[in-house]
Amino acid sequence: MSPRILVPFDDSEPARDALEYATELFPRGEFVVLAILDPTSIPYIPNTADDGTGTDEAGELLANAADRLDTAETLVAERGIDVETESRTGTPAQEILEYAEAEPIDHVVIGSHGRSGVARILLGSVAEVVVRNSPVPVTVVR
Repeated sequence: MSPRILVPFDDSEPARDALEYATELFPRGEFVVLAILDPTSIPYIPNTADDGTGTDEAGELLANAADRLDTAETLVAERGIDVETESRTGTPAQEILEYAEAEPIDHVVIGSHGRSGVARILLGSVAEVVVRNSPVPVTVVR
């Protein structure tokens, strides 16, 4: 039975590296690429229902998530690999962990932005939270 590998994907260079590494590390694996829409990235928009001048920020972010998944599919298609794609809305680390617990996932391969110091404290480390709490093995690609 082929291992099922979860690769969180935000179309950053570390995420691209993680996807490439996952396909090399598990050449016979089944891959699930997960895009997460973080609601904290949606700026506050005042209620503009009366004047109709509001923008659809959430819709635009959903479209961006779909574009990220298309990019991931294209990257691995060049290697002759098919991937399953999923998207979720929520806090990235929490959504990755919940997906790994709820679905038949054998391994997580995640990219790391390599932040340290104050940036790491302020922005957090999704990879670190996943490593510390994952129910399955995790490989971090830097």
